[in-house]
Amino acid sequence: MTLAVLFPFLMALVCAWAGQKLGRRTGYLAAAAFLPALALALPLAGMPGAAPVTETTRWVAELDLSLAFRGDGFSLLFAVLIGLIGLLASLYSVAYLSATEKFGRFFPYLLLFGGSMLGLVLSDNLIALFGFWEMTSVTSFLLIGLWHTRGAARDGAVKAFLVSALGGLALLTAVAMLVIAGGTASLSGLDLAAVRESPLFTPALLLTILAAATKSAQLPFHLWLPTAMEAPTPVSAFLHSATMVKAGVLLVAKFGLIFGGAALWSGILVPLGLVTLAWGSWLALRQTDLKALLAYSTVSQLGLLVSLYGLADAEGRFAATAHLLNHAAFKAALFFVVGIIDHETGTREIPFLEKLRSKLPLTFVVALVATLSMAGLPPLGGFISKELFYEGMLHRGWPYLAVAVAGSMLTFAYCARLLGIFFARRTPLPAAAEDLREHRVKDHIHEAGPGLLLPPALLAGAALLFGLWPGSAEWLTRTAQGALDFGEYGGHLSLWHGVTPALLATLLTWALGAAVVWQAPAFAALQSRLTPLWNANTVYYTLTQGLGHLASTVVARTQGLALPDQLRIMLLSAGIMGGYAVWRSPQVFQPIGRVPLELVPIGVLLVAGAVGVLLSRNRLTAVIVTGLTGFGSAAAFLALRAPDLALTQLLIEAVTVILFLLAFRYLPGVRDLPRTRGRLILDAVLAGAAGLGTTLLVLSSLRFLAPPISPYYLVNSYSGGGGKNAVNVILVDFRGFDTMGEGLVVAMVALAVSSLVTLGKSGRTRTAPGDSPDLSPLPSRHQNRRRK
Repeated sequence: MTLAVLFPFLMALVCAWAGQKLGRRTGYLAAAAFLPALALALPLAGMPGAAPVTETTRWVAELDLSLAFRGDGFSLLFAVLIGLIGLLASLYSVAYLSATEKFGRFFPYLLLFGGSMLGLVLSDNLIALFGFWEMTSVTSFLLIGLWHTRGAARDGAVKAFLVSALGGLALLTAVAMLVIAGGTASLSGLDLAAVRESPLFTPALLLTILAAATKSAQLPFHLWLPTAMEAPTPVSAFLHSATMVKAGVLLVAKFGLIFGGAALWSGILVPLGLVTLAWGSWLALRQTDLKALLAYSTVSQLGLLVSLYGLADAEGRFAATAHLLNHAAFKAALFFVVGIIDHETGTREIPFLEKLRSKLPLTFVVALVATLSMAGLPPLGGFISKELFYEGMLHRGWPYLAVAVAGSMLTFAYCARLLGIFFARRTPLPAAAEDLREHRVKDHIHEAGPGLLLPPALLAGAALLFGLWPGSAEWLTRTAQGALDFGEYGGHLSLWHGVTPALLATLLTWALGAAVVWQAPAFAALQSRLTPLWNANTVYYTLTQGLGHLASTVVARTQGLALPDQLRIMLLSAGIMGGYAVWRSPQVFQPIGRVPLELVPIGVLLVAGAVGVLLSRNRLTAVIVTGLTGFGSAAAFLALRAPDLALTQLLIEAVTVILFLLAFRYLPGVRDLPRTRGRLILDAVLAGAAGLGTTLLVLSSLRFLAPPISPYYLVNSYSGGGGKNAVNVILVDFRGFDTMGEGLVVAMVALAVSSLVTLGKSGRTRTAPGDSPDLSPLPSRHQNRRRK
């Protein structure tokens, strides 16, 4: 398992190096990176009877931090799914992407994402699980924004990252609560009884639901998923079928064993999933872009999975796991099919496409199987798992079944709309749209090559196999029964269970769905009338624009001020905070006692420097007099027997003086600022209050509130840290995390400065020609060329 997780990260480095040399053939290396994950099928074959496989690599034992992987049936099933879809997406990319694509960036991003997902599903350490969770957010941001010269790609990447980051913060808090309540960071080792009796149980439950909802695009966090379609199609297939969007579903499934006993868990997740199912289907039916249609269908199907796992009983977990397999098969196949249509015709717009059955016969067969499985028709896998879904909702109550039927009815309708491009002749378009179509659609459309057809054909074959031979899907589903605790469930996957309420609900779904297809224009008009003026996207953009306006206002009102005004604000703020602290906890002031004689001239030097700066009338004098305070501080350190600090201070002063001299000609001249009498009095009060407050703070700190820690460092620096210089040992060992954080901050600043320096060079921020489709529902020919 460790190899399966780490190998994609290693191969990402190899692909980054080989990308420019091998070009599109780098995809074969990327595909090979998923082979260790596919090898996990061997231990999976022994499930559910075999014990889970565990591998632990200790890291920071004092923090209970380790790289622990646990291969139970569900985790292994998920990992093999990721490996399979990742391998097919890599091979598909070889034929799909254009020769001008940046392969040294695309495939490493894909592998980093795949490795992060494998770590997420296999991790048994809660802290590591959170780390991999966040890595999926970062790497998906890179993948969605791969074509970053396009505004829509940047917008989609930022939106996905912001929503995922919100969920990440929620998950981090939930994980901390579980570790505190459960007594360990091991997911399988949590004391469940202690967790359920802890007052942290309910907050952790709510935060887990929030994290899962953001990652799996549940209402109202579904807004990021359609805009993530700006990623290349192989990435969309990978993200939507087996990986990122299912991370939230994975969280609901695994953490349902912890929270499932609480009525609040099912009380939130089941309605949330059903509403997401219905709303996602409703929106999918309105789309004209094939990828957008599939994106909203993913939202809908994720709602179905969340509602089933949210039932938190054996029947729901069995049904959800079976549908998870079916969804991975038909959804990845359909994304690959849409990629073929885009590749061969030049467009994904439904109104531009017609009668593709004769032009793309093999693609049509693959699309037909996958789409009918998504619609829940026999004899395909989607039909079987949809029957189980109805059974589960029926046991919950008739209102739940009614919402499930409504959502599935719309699913049936948008599946028919998708298949319409293979059969129906398109409706005539307005003249402007006809011109656009003429410009985009290729004249000679021919069938795709085996590199594009083979991956979706294999997945569609799996969807057909699961339907014709339900025992194969049930065997795979049962491998997870030990991990998800549905071993006692006696139901089976079958094409025919007799005349049951679920079958009657299915027949009703088909009838209603057919009516929607038959009355498609009238239903479209109804959708337009019921569409509100606001939606999740308008709320998102209103919030982000409001925050941007607020930030600009604050910056303009503070940092845009003159230096004296900024100093007044800072002194006033510090005074308010310090005064509040003194009011809440009155200080005890100690007499300063006897001052060593050698410090007196140093004090005079410091005061002279400060006063001298105020009296300076030219820049050179000000720079020299400022140096007096720095050299005075160095002398104070030396008098207090801290020669290393004195040396550091001297070096800083020397560098500061050199920098001043280098920029001397650019420095503004010294000038008198006009001040009114009132402003002069205010400045005097603020300066006096600041000086008095600082003096009192020093006097109050002369009495230690706790025993000083410095002797501990002196005693343990050599024995504990192995260093004779206590300062170095403190920086590296005792406060290593602080130092690491400071180093990261410096590195981030360096990257930011580097980006600013190179801004505008080599077209880094230049918008691609013809890149206006941010506001257009239809991609331009230029964009279509970029997708190929």
